Amino acid sequence: MKVCVYSAILLSLAALSSVAEEKGLKWKKGEDTVALMKEGEIVWQHNHDKSRDKPCIHPLATMDGEVLTSFRPADHVWHRALWFSWKFINGLNYWEEDKQTLLSEGRTEIKQVEVETNADYSAEIDMVLSYHPPQEDEILSEKRRLRFGAPRSNGWYAIDWTSTFTATGGDARLGRTPITGQPGGKSWGGYAGLSLRMAKQTKHWPMIDSKGNKGSGINRKRGAVWMGASGSTPEGKEAGVAILDHPSNMRHPSPWYAIPKMPFFSPALLYYEPFTLKQGESFTLKYRIVVHPGKTDKAALDKEWEKFINSAIRLENEK
Repeated sequence: MKVCVYSAILLSLAALSSVAEEKGLKWKKGEDTVALMKEGEIVWQHNHDKSRDKPCIHPLATMDGEVLTSFRPADHVWHRALWFSWKFINGLNYWEEDKQTLLSEGRTEIKQVEVETNADYSAEIDMVLSYHPPQEDEILSEKRRLRFGAPRSNGWYAIDWTSTFTATGGDARLGRTPITGQPGGKSWGGYAGLSLRMAKQTKHWPMIDSKGNKGSGINRKRGAVWMGASGSTPEGKEAGVAILDHPSNMRHPSPWYAIPKMPFFSPALLYYEPFTLKQGESFTLKYRIVVHPGKTDKAALDKEWEKFINSAIRLENEK
């Protein structure tokens, strides 16, 4: 019986390998990177160099290699494609970076990284990050779990992003530039958190949210559970990307911070007001990032959001 089971496992792995070869998929791993490749092109790459703060995903591309993200563009060199950054923690800036050192006033330090890649071309990345002033004790810790789903037969793939933050060095006040109408407010204030800076060639792509808001009417709006952008690639193919906001997230549904002319969008949970995490307390944020061929399909993304929240519930119940 054991021989039969072992033979079945080998046949199953061989089948997976055969499928992968047919699809042209393979893993590419470096000292501080891991990437899914298809026919020599990067589908996605996670970057986690411990000598630099703020890990990120770049490139983030379609299954046929069309890059959707921009890394450190000249207008905002601290934009890191698909990444997470607080703006202020206890008044110290963790967002903007010095152009020479590539570091912020506040440090987002990568303490631990574990990467697991699977035969079906899904992957898991578990990280521990530490937020603190330079050469000082930690204020905030983060346990981040990224789950890269296996590529689907329809050309879609999804990344589940879960971050749990704990105030470890006293109270942690999470702040942002105030918005118009508040003391010291700016028209561009309110951003912080998970962010997507898109590639220059996507500048003309229209944005839409789950409520049907489009264009200029999408910015700073609350009530949508997802936001996406899609359009034509330089090769004339249609493609898109979306971020889904989980209902368990603090202040859900989040206001969406969107700048189509960059392009840039983000679920800005601190948009209306800062948040103070008390010493020893924690909270968790969950998002799904979806890359897909074709234009934004509202019905399909609504179904994807339902799948996302139901799968998260199942995982919680299995613990």
